[in-house]
Amino acid sequence: MTNDRYNLYTYIHKGIRFELADLMRTAGNLDFADREAASALVARLRQSLHLMNEHALHEDQFVEPLLQACAPQLARRVAATHQVLESQEEEVLHLCDLAPGNSAAGYKLYLALTRYAATQFGHMAEEEAEIIAALWQRYSDDEIIRAENALVASIEPPKAATYFTWMVPGMNETEREVFLNALRKGAPVEAVAFVEELARAAREAQLAA
Repeated sequence: MTNDRYNLYTYIHKGIRFELADLMRTAGNLDFADREAASALVARLRQSLHLMNEHALHEDQFVEPLLQACAPQLARRVAATHQVLESQEEEVLHLCDLAPGNSAAGYKLYLALTRYAATQFGHMAEEEAEIIAALWQRYSDDEIIRAENALVASIEPPKAATYFTWMVPGMNETEREVFLNALRKGAPVEAVAFVEELARAAREAQLAA
């Protein structure tokens, strides 16, 4: 396969990796005996895992039918991995109830989060290699983009804004410009301005690093 085909997974997966990596770093550095700090992390973790779960549900609704038509075995594999992720998510969320103020439970939460992240990272890598290759064999870029557009249109604006806060810092500068140029062609002015500010902040953070 050539590298110039459209990959609908790239930007959102970079965002999920960015958020998950930061969540693991924060959880690893945190003293869960500090109830206030632990509660803040738990609140963020709950929101992030909820959105990651919704991302999988969106894929099930808008991408899986395409995959089922061209590669049913791969579609079954994706569905099975989504079920594993849901189970691991439930473990993390259960430990979120116990972790604030409890160092032992906080460490268990940290380990559960790393297991979830390991599954998520492997799954996304598979989607960006095997799954997209199967879609490319059967569908044109326009057909893939239509499915992605339908998926994006189903996301409520506040949730889309949170995804943007993951995606834009997770991209490289060239990708940010491509992403912004696509938004400028049809997204609301407020959304474009929001992403432009995210891009500016990400650029400054990289320069300062």
